[in-house]
Amino acid sequence: MGWKIAFSLILLPGLVGLTQLVSYSNRPGQVGQSIPQLLPCSLSGDEPFRSADQTTVLIFYHPHCPCTRATIRCMERMIASFAKEPTIVAYAFVPTGKTEGWIESETTDKLRAFGNVSIVADHDAKACQQFDVATSGHLLVYNDAKLSFSGGITPSRGHEGNCDSGLAFLRSVNGVSTRRIEWPVFGCAIVERSEGA
Repeated sequence: MGWKIAFSLILLPGLVGLTQLVSYSNRPGQVGQSIPQLLPCSLSGDEPFRSADQTTVLIFYHPHCPCTRATIRCMERMIASFAKEPTIVAYAFVPTGKTEGWIESETTDKLRAFGNVSIVADHDAKACQQFDVATSGHLLVYNDAKLSFSGGITPSRGHEGNCDSGLAFLRSVNGVSTRRIEWPVFGCAIVERSEGA
């Protein structure tokens, strides 16, 4: 009888930890309720990036979020299936008190390797706030300046693989309309929101 109690005392914490890990992996981050339906002509005085007949992909990411590495690897595999090269702008979160060098990470290096990505240091999450984005790995796709996709492209935190949101993202980039635009995002928080916000 004693060995059963001892075994359960050893096994129980492991099961609790595993349950918490699975729960965390499958819990999406916060998603804003007022993401712009039209792409702004410019952002905080930057060069305009809106033009007719153009697909624009905006990536909002925390350079040190381990979950977002999976997002970038998923996108890397999809690039070969893009019908045409979109304009890609990646906003790298820079917290207060940090310099632009803080964005240097494996994720930023992977994005640079795409070759057609503009990386913008997003000091104090100003771009995230403008687009009402709160979670690292949130992607927005605008076709002809109209929002056609908002969300993440991974099945859970830090996990790669085929999923419905990834397929919807690819269709959106390729100009194929989908009924569902909004998808969950699995990543670390960039902007913390209160429950009522």
